[in-house]
This record gives sequence, structure tokens and C-alpha cells, in this order.
Amino acid sequence: MKEQLIKITEAFFDAIDIQEITTIQSGLINNTYKISTDKGDFIVQQLNQNVFKNSSALLNNKIKICHFLESKQFPTITYLRSRKGLFYVKEGADIWQLSCFIPSTVKDRIDSTEVAAKAGEHLAQFHEALLDFPLDELEYTIPDFHNTCKRYTDFLENVAKANADRLVLAKDEIKKLQLFYPKIKKIATAIQEGIIPLRVVHNDTKISNMLFEDFGSIICLIDFDTLMPGSILHDVGDAMRSGANTATEEEKELEKVNFDHIIYEAFMKAYLDIAKGFLTKEELENIHLSLPLLLFEQSCRFLGDFLINDPYYSTQYELQNLVRTKTQLKLLEQVSAYFKL
Repeated sequence: MKEQLIKITEAFFDAIDIQEITTIQSGLINNTYKISTDKGDFIVQQLNQNVFKNSSALLNNKIKICHFLESKQFPTITYLRSRKGLFYVKEGADIWQLSCFIPSTVKDRIDSTEVAAKAGEHLAQFHEALLDFPLDELEYTIPDFHNTCKRYTDFLENVAKANADRLVLAKDEIKKLQLFYPKIKKIATAIQEGIIPLRVVHNDTKISNMLFEDFGSIICLIDFDTLMPGSILHDVGDAMRSGANTATEEEKELEKVNFDHIIYEAFMKAYLDIAKGFLTKEELENIHLSLPLLLFEQSCRFLGDFLINDPYYSTQYELQNLVRTKTQLKLLEQVSAYFKL
């Protein structure tokens, strides 16, 4: 791996000495490494082209948004140009990007109301900063990424073609999703029909994609691979899907997985203190459905992947996507009770 990373980084620098390589484990999709060199520390990331088939759209979106945020002096990722003037390099069939390493802390969940408030504030500021970015300049890196209606249809198709043994293991979770869909169908349809407006959104705002300073403030959001037009409800729901969980989505002991409504309320208050100035009436009226919407959608995705032998999400053991599904459904049950859905 070091030889390959040397070759990649030399496409950005005339000469560079890699002193240390650290694999970054937080992502489920791309291969990511931190490299320490004589020219500083950098993040090197390999684009997963099995997931992101339209690589040109992805690169277009990331670079345009980063430059737009920089023009507004809003903190963001800094991608480096290669010696050929491009913001990526190709190594064989693989596409790699190099960005400046940002010293920070990564969290899997929010551990205090103070941090929750800072996360909510930062996400609202991120959305506000992008209000005047022209949507027509963005492409869809993954069509129907947060189309919950289609995600549910895809899930049912995976049930129909499921591995027989896994179908038996997941029978209770399949039933729970089928029973819950009518509760979320109306808001999911409203997003697809444009009743809830399209905006520039991150689409993957789990807390591990927010970089924190040691004392709890947010430095910036990272992982812009899914940045494209979408609904603000998706970003709010995904942030709380991880942030308001007392455990992580990888927790095998379900008694440790609970909805922290105090964290949720602190995040939402901070978010809405800013966002109420630019949200539409329809967004404000339905913002409380953000979290159940994303918990349901992510349950469909994890379980659908499990049923057909895990082609999408990286796994380290056989039942991992089923474990992830169970954590989402445990939260969904508690969130549904909290909002009386």
C-alpha cells in the first residue's frame, strides 16, 4: 500500500517522503488514509466507483461546493490540485483525491447538550451558507439516494430475492418495516413531489462526518461524496440518527441503544434558532418527521443489503448489517413513541 500511496502523492508533489500511513476506519464506503509526510499531513481517499458510478458528477459537486464555501469564508475541506491541475488523479482504473488533514476529534454520538447545540448550529449555518448556490450546477451522484419510497420498494425487491437463511433470520425486522411504512409514506411522498423544497444538502450528516475541536466546537463537515440537491429533512434526520443514539449503529447489545430526547431537543433548538429564518412553512411543520424518516430509510438499506449478502456496505462479520438494522429499528420504535406516530 505504501508504494501505491507514494505514487499517488507524487502526482501532487514533485517529491514527497511518506513517514507514516494510518487507515481511517470511520467510513463504510471509500478507502481512506491519513499520510504524514515531510510536506505535512494529508488525507488520501480512493473513490468507490462501484457505489459512485458517476465519478465526474461527484468530483464536480465536491469541488464547486468547497470553492463556494471558501468564497464565503465558511470552513470546509481543502482539496489539492495535482501537478496536471486536476483535483484528482487516476491510478489504473482507480480515482484518488488528496486533501489537507484537519486536526480534530471524530465522535460516533453526541455526548452532551452543549455539543448537540453546536452541531445543530453548525448544520443550520452550513445550510444557510448554501442557500444561494445555484441548484442547477449540481449533479445527482447517486440518483434517488434519499428517495425513501424507492428505498422501500428496493427493500421489498431484496426480500423477494433474499438469501433463504438470511430471510429467516430477518423475519421480525422485515415485518416491522412493512408495518411502519404507512406512517412515513406521506412525508416521503411530499419530498418527492416537491411540496418539501429541494435545497443543496450534504445527505450524509452522521455525527462522524462532523469534525470537532477538543473543546466541542465544530470545525467543519466532511465527506461530500453525496452532496447534491435534496431535502433539509434528510440532513437533520441523519444527524440525529447517530447523534441522539446512546450507542452506535454497530452496537450488538440492544439494551444500550436508546433515543436520547434531551440531546435531540438541544440539537433541534439550536438548529431551528437559525433555520427558522429560511425554512418554508412545510419544512417547519414536518421537521419532527426528519428522524423517523431517516431511521426507517436506513433500516431498509441495511436490511436490504443484508438479505442479498452485503454487496453495498462494508462488513467485518456475517451478521453486521442485521445488527445495524436492529439498532435503527430500536431507535425508530422509541422515536415513534416520543412523537406519538
